[in-house]
Amino acid sequence: MKLILLAISLLCFKALVKPQTPVIDSLRKELSRQKADSIKVHDRIRISWYLIQLKDSAMAWQYINEADSIADKTRNPVLKGIVYEQMGYLLNRMFSKKAVTYYMQAESILKNFPNSPAARKSLASLGLNIGIEHMNVNDEDGALPYYFDGIKRYEATDSMNKNLPLLYGNIINSYYNTGKYETALTYCEKAYRKSMDWGNDVAKMSAAFNYGRVLVKLNQPEKARFYFEKGKEIADSIGDYNFQSLYYQIAGNYLYDENKFEEALINFSHALPLIKLTNIPNAIERVYGWIASCNIELKNFPVARKYLDSAYALTKQYDYPYLLKDVYLSFYLLEKKRGSFSTAITYLDSFTVLRDSIQHVADGDRIEFLDAKYQAEKKEAQINQLQSEKEIQQLKIRQKNTLNYFLIAASVILVLLALLLYRNFKQKQKLHKQRISELETQQQLTATEAVLKGEEQERTRLAKDLHDGLGGMLSGIKYSLNTMKENQIMTPENTQAFERSLDMLDSSIREMRRVAHNMMPETLVKFGLNTALMDFCNDINQSGALNVTYQSVGLDQAPVDQRIAITIYRIVQELITNTMKHAAAKNAIVQVTKINNMLSITVEDDGKGFDTGILKQSRGIGWSNIQNRIEFLKGKLDINSQPGEGTSVLIELTA
Repeated sequence: MKLILLAISLLCFKALVKPQTPVIDSLRKELSRQKADSIKVHDRIRISWYLIQLKDSAMAWQYINEADSIADKTRNPVLKGIVYEQMGYLLNRMFSKKAVTYYMQAESILKNFPNSPAARKSLASLGLNIGIEHMNVNDEDGALPYYFDGIKRYEATDSMNKNLPLLYGNIINSYYNTGKYETALTYCEKAYRKSMDWGNDVAKMSAAFNYGRVLVKLNQPEKARFYFEKGKEIADSIGDYNFQSLYYQIAGNYLYDENKFEEALINFSHALPLIKLTNIPNAIERVYGWIASCNIELKNFPVARKYLDSAYALTKQYDYPYLLKDVYLSFYLLEKKRGSFSTAITYLDSFTVLRDSIQHVADGDRIEFLDAKYQAEKKEAQINQLQSEKEIQQLKIRQKNTLNYFLIAASVILVLLALLLYRNFKQKQKLHKQRISELETQQQLTATEAVLKGEEQERTRLAKDLHDGLGGMLSGIKYSLNTMKENQIMTPENTQAFERSLDMLDSSIREMRRVAHNMMPETLVKFGLNTALMDFCNDINQSGALNVTYQSVGLDQAPVDQRIAITIYRIVQELITNTMKHAAAKNAIVQVTKINNMLSITVEDDGKGFDTGILKQSRGIGWSNIQNRIEFLKGKLDINSQPGEGTSVLIELTA
């Protein structure tokens, strides 16, 4: 199972590169143009990358050496690090463990430039490449930290990079091979989501198959089937023979593990014609091997022999020692089941010799890899030590220079400190004056509030005294006189004089009530501002002195605090009184609007108007009362008037 999972990663990687000769020709034409040295380096790196995909390693090295020479001339360490990374990649493609030496040198250089976008991008791909080097020597645990670094760096610089699905796939592979299926599952979800969001078709299929394989290991076959079917659906839609065949191979593998050999054989038989269309020899050989294994278990020995012979021919033709080892083992099992024990022992010996040889080579590769990594890390440590010694020497020089600059710096600091103290002193003075001004304003407002409050209290007292005291007395006198009239016999002349006296008494009572009402309208106290203003305007209209139109918006839905309502009533009362006294107007409009917490009062007339400049010199009690009340309510006052054009007064305040 490990081989198939690794095959998915490699297929995904091949699909991502897709080298094309026209691209190389186009890049070669670009080399003759005048460009910056950094662009020249990147152009040659790209050409070498495409050439190595076409297996032209000689030409790939020619261009990368040219890039290295240009990078040396620029003395740009970031360019040098990027060239080292590409050199490691070229060596990796030729399966040389020397690749890690260049990868480590590249990482050692580039990590010193965290603010360089080019360095960050190269460091991200180094995480993938160094991780693959560990994976190539079966060091799964050593590969994981580099894969994680690669993901973190890509997420920070390019969250939609095409290498991210491959990194997640390799992480899944590492955890799968070490039996950590629960952990692998968490990365299956991430890989699947990212691949489906923006990955190419190969990445989507790889993520789906990996997800399904891990779910099978976690005994979730139904859920696994969904992802296998999803992968096959994509493969069928694009005609990808690799993944179409892989779908049947995976199904065959699991059926084989469950000893369902006939069903497994059916799936492998479906996989074979599809994988043959890819012309990938090692993939074809694997399917031959599985078909042979199924037939061995079913005791179809001639058929099994036929497929093993085909597998053997491919492994010898293309020199696949890893696969040849498995073929020898299958021959051994075949002959053993047939009862040809001497022949079986011969194949077992061939298997054992080849297995030990492969293991010896693998051990050598691992030792070579670890030694190369150790030497690279050792070299980096030496460089860091030299750099530290250089920094210490430079630090001593800087300490000497610092002593020389200290007195100058101290003098400058003292001057700046003196300036700051002076500025702070002036600022405090300014704040102190501002505070005094605020206190004076607050004191004035408090005094105004006290005056207005006292005025309203006095008005209320007088209104009650007039209404309850004098009003009651006058009403009593009227009642007594009416009683006297009924009990006395008077001449017609006396009767007429008596009636006039009663009429005058009625007029006095009405005038007293009007004065009391103006001092503290009963309607305002009982029914609120809107009704009180409406009654006030109607009273003015009935008097004939002025035609007043009253309009209100929002007052009925939102009652106004009585203290504010009384003040607004007095302001409107004073403005209308001024209009009647001074404006010679025929019509006036009173508008009161309340929206949320904002209250606006507009009083307009069609009178003779006036120059608003005279208000600055005005000492009239009426106008002072208006201003004091508006200041008390912390409102805004706007007066628009021109001689002959009437007057408009707008008051805005928060209620």
